[in-house]
Amino acid sequence: MKGVLDVALTYLSRRMLTRCELSQRLARKGFPSHEIEAAIERLLEWGYLSDQEYARAYCLSKQTNYSQKRINYDLKGRGIEEGIIEQALRETYLPGQEAELCRKHAQKLWVEESRRWENTYRHKKSYEKIPRELMLRQKVGQKLMQKGYPQEMVFEILEGIAKE
Repeated sequence: MKGVLDVALTYLSRRMLTRCELSQRLARKGFPSHEIEAAIERLLEWGYLSDQEYARAYCLSKQTNYSQKRINYDLKGRGIEEGIIEQALRETYLPGQEAELCRKHAQKLWVEESRRWENTYRHKKSYEKIPRELMLRQKVGQKLMQKGYPQEMVFEILEGIAKE
């Protein structure tokens, strides 16, 4: 049977993991907690495991699709400490970048939903009494808030897009 360190290295060879994720996976394999902690300490010493690097890489890969709030939520769910998350977000996001990303997403979604309106909704009787702009605002706003953008920012950006 493989040792805890061998199994941990196998997991880490596939993809980066947080300390918490690795610990949970090893525990599910049935290793005792004192062996898991010893293996994690060894991996930290060797530099194979780093929550800081994981958070930084995650922020860089997700920043074009999600807001800081959503990334923060996701990283907390992966067991990363708040201070590490805040540092990674500061390092990867420039001031004002989030609003610009939200605007780009809103414009893209507005075009997609407009096309969908023309092809589908406009021809359905159940939608004929709903104004086009109202429905577009609702659909685009919902999608932007699912990405974690603040409601005030979404409303402001949709107001600007609707005026264009």
